[in-house]
Order: sequence, then C-alpha cells, then structure tokens
Amino acid sequence: MGISKAKKIKEMKIWFLATFLFAKLCYGCNIIGMDSTPVKFRNHTTVMPGVYKNHHAILNDNIRLLIKQKVDPFDSKENDSMTEVFIDTILYSPKKDRIAFFAITKNSNDKLIGGGNKSEYHYNAHCFIADLGSDSYINNIYWVRAFNLSNYKSLKEASERIRKIHFKEFKRRVDDKGKSLYKYNLDDVRFWDGPVWK
Repeated sequence: MGISKAKKIKEMKIWFLATFLFAKLCYGCNIIGMDSTPVKFRNHTTVMPGVYKNHHAILNDNIRLLIKQKVDPFDSKENDSMTEVFIDTILYSPKKDRIAFFAITKNSNDKLIGGGNKSEYHYNAHCFIADLGSDSYINNIYWVRAFNLSNYKSLKEASERIRKIHFKEFKRRVDDKGKSLYKYNLDDVRFWDGPVWK
C-alpha cells in the first residue's frame, strides 16, 4: 500500500508540473502574441532590388543632409561630417506610396558629453517615415520621436533593438489616458493609415 501511495504522489507531482509548464507556455505565447503583429496583418510588401538600392542611397544622402543641417534628431555636437550613416531597413506601404526606415549613426566615444576613447564607438538608432512620389521620389522625411535609442556598443545591437521596439513595442506606447498613441507596429499593414501619419 505504501508503494502505491508513493507512486500516486509522484504521478500527481508530475501532473502538476506538466500543468504548470503548459500554463506558463500558454501565458508566454499570449504575451508574445499580444506584442507581435498578428500574422494576417503582417506587411510583406517588397520592391525590385534596384529600387530598394536606389532608395537606400537616397536616404543615406538625406540623413547626411539632416546631420549637416543639425536637424532633429541630429542636433547634438556629436553629429558632424565624420558621422557614419547606416540605413538599416526600409519598409514599404502596400500601395508603395509611403516608407518607414531605420537610420543608425556611428560616432567615436570622444564626442560623448562625458568624453571617451577616440578609437571606441557608439551607435544611435532612429526611425523615420516619408512619402513616396509617383516616380518613387522621396518626399517629406519625418523623424518618429517615439523612442530615443543611443549609445549602443555595436551596430548589430542597435539594429536588433530598433527592430524589436518598432515591430513589437511600438503599439504599446500610450498617452496620458492609457490609449495607444500609434495603434499598430511598423510591420502591420494597418500602420500605413494609422495615427502616426496624422
């Protein structure tokens, strides 16, 4: 009788552990699903490689111009002609009349307010939106001020963080009444008609 009782207790422990792990897995999936864009709304719009490459070069030049003019978010002293610019990602609206893109800048640490080593670098990442003309001309570039990402140690780290924020956390930004400011993540097809464009 003692062996049978011990066996039942062991089976109950296994059952409780399995139930706990299953509940935790489901809860975790819901959290990820809540942050992520639902599959049916994910934006898969692409353009020809030549168009993407052309836009990449134009955006790089535009960001360099903003740096030269000291326009937000590049108004700090650290941004100058030595600043390196990386256009990380360009997203296109389904109608191909709008874009969103990430720009990452690289500066030496000696340009930081507190100073630093000239041979070490930090990376800042920003999100921008723009309109596309009928001839794919890029018009009206605006900085999306939702997040300020600065002082990352590597390009990879800055790239991963800006993607995560805008693909999973963007819609979670709320106003003082608790309502979503932007409503959709950047990889959501509904984003292109969402509040950020107003």
